[in-house]
Amino acid sequence: MASNPGLVIADPGLPRPNPTQPYWQDVAHPLAEVQSSELPASADYTIIGSGITGLSVAKTLLENNPNCTVTVLEARKLCSGATGRNGGQLAPNAGEEYMSLSETYGPHAAGKIVRFTFRNIQEMRVLARQYAPEESELQDVQKLRVFETPEMFDRFQSSIALLEKDHPDLKGLYTILDQETVLQKYGIHGASGGALVPAGTLWPYRLVTKVWAALVEKYSSRLSIETSTPVTAVSGSGSYTVHTPRGYIQTANVVYCTNGHTGHLLPALRGHIYPFKGTMTVQDPGNSLPNQGSSLSWGLHYPISHDPETDKYASGLFYLAQSVKTGFFYFGGERTLLRDTLSPDDSTLGRGSLANLQQTLPAYFGRPSEQWKLVSAWSGIMGFSSDGLPVVGRLPLSITRRSGNGEWIAAAFNGYGMANCLLAGEALARMMLGDDVSAWFPETYLVDEERVRRAEKDLEPTAKL
Repeated sequence: MASNPGLVIADPGLPRPNPTQPYWQDVAHPLAEVQSSELPASADYTIIGSGITGLSVAKTLLENNPNCTVTVLEARKLCSGATGRNGGQLAPNAGEEYMSLSETYGPHAAGKIVRFTFRNIQEMRVLARQYAPEESELQDVQKLRVFETPEMFDRFQSSIALLEKDHPDLKGLYTILDQETVLQKYGIHGASGGALVPAGTLWPYRLVTKVWAALVEKYSSRLSIETSTPVTAVSGSGSYTVHTPRGYIQTANVVYCTNGHTGHLLPALRGHIYPFKGTMTVQDPGNSLPNQGSSLSWGLHYPISHDPETDKYASGLFYLAQSVKTGFFYFGGERTLLRDTLSPDDSTLGRGSLANLQQTLPAYFGRPSEQWKLVSAWSGIMGFSSDGLPVVGRLPLSITRRSGNGEWIAAAFNGYGMANCLLAGEALARMMLGDDVSAWFPETYLVDEERVRRAEKDLEPTAKL
């Protein structure tokens, strides 16, 4: 894919005030628009962003530091960003990427990433069962990943074989399926092969808002959530001033859980972290297919492409889940213009994205598209990084361009936030509390000057398989 550094290094700005409406948020939580009568004057920790990552940071701090105060600032409504707009999938992708991860970082580091993502998914299940066992509609499923071309399927099989060779205890996570099985048993057309891997699905917005409500009830004297309060600037050194249209907050620690919008407040990270717009739909297949939502979710892989002359771009992945209650399909993926994808604007859909999703999903099942009904469509802004890994840890002074050591980040989950955010947020909070997380947290995720310098040399955006 041809590079487009102008889009990648552009200021993403603040989250747009008029985003498309996600199906997940059709019934807003009572805390969706919550503010204190006056903005708190100070806080020990000020967290920017109220999705899974911000929630995890706040929860870990409040539970492990009984004296701290936490203020959460959200530009729009509670959980209105990527978490409240995603595909609803608890799915790892580290197995597919193991070969390239191992080549770049070595077998030990690559294995640590695989284990981390699987553990993160398990902890998401635990969170859902504890706080929202019914509302979250959690399902334990097998994810069926299918690959369109023989070359893609061969590389996937090689990656899994290397994973199992390097880490014998992980053998058996993936069950390889041949072309005939994918078609005859699972009804997916056009695949060269596939695999099953343990995964899950849930209603992310309901889970996250339910946990926020529990934290507000339990820590009412120490936790403040301020929606419709965008952060316009951060200044100071050591003791920071967080500026908003409602006033400012003095704080010892600023925590950026800002994902695709990170570059607005941290210009030095533009290019290393950039926005990537995803499109989601809810489609009703009627009675044309059985409901498999309690047993399966799907990942549909095809070759990534970009035509520099037309700017037409295909991201290489469609993702699919099904509601057990309604039978509706939750289907997303990008086949649009590159400039519409490298965008921080979730108030619109990418050109052609909706029509493509409506045509593509029935075709995978060998069904005519006119039989299916569109229920909902929206977009959301993910945060991608130039090297394909999350960016977590204490921000160095060369990035903040301020003195002081109280600025922290957990962002850029590259489309796999549900497999990374919860434990990344916990790890970051524990770092702030002085705990050692090196035994379980991937060191390759840590932010440092060297990673950012590498990003400056290679601004070409990539979409990972």
